[in-house]
Amino acid sequence: MTLSQDKKTEDVFLLKRLRNGDEVAFEVIFKRYYASMVLFALNYLHDKDRTESIVQDVFVKFWEKRFALEISSLQGYLVVSVRNRCHNELKRQGVVRGYEKSVEPDASVWPQYPDRESAEQINRVIEELPPRRKMIFKMSRIEGLKYKEIAEKLAISPKTVEVQMGKALKYLREKLLPLKKQLLNS
Repeated sequence: MTLSQDKKTEDVFLLKRLRNGDEVAFEVIFKRYYASMVLFALNYLHDKDRTESIVQDVFVKFWEKRFALEISSLQGYLVVSVRNRCHNELKRQGVVRGYEKSVEPDASVWPQYPDRESAEQINRVIEELPPRRKMIFKMSRIEGLKYKEIAEKLAISPKTVEVQMGKALKYLREKLLPLKKQLLNS
């Protein structure tokens, strides 16, 4: 049995004990995963105090929900929980604030619309994009940010921004083709 398999087997045993209210099992889990979860959260937030607070909150919720948890991978559960809390914190801090709302385009980075109805149709198609892709698209095309700036703000790679923008533009081209034909014929 490998070290990784031993750890997974031990995690299963600890989870069983935890479901029975065993505080020692919780303490072992906390000591085993706390530091790595803080390091993981730092990739998102870059604020040690805030990441420690978020990871502590995740462990508190973990303890509170111990009787109802159906977990196949302890580490996987903790990683997803911490990641989700980091995303929520980024939204709370305003990194994402406003991007989910319809934003009036800035003429300096967005072409002028022939009419209000066309603008509304374009905005409706933009709103259909998946949330993360929509946010990246608006940061690029409405705010006029460079891919590198977007990547830094969202703590992702510039290549991820590039790929998401490519997918967004392809989707918009496909969905807005009838509008484009209509505008060219008018």
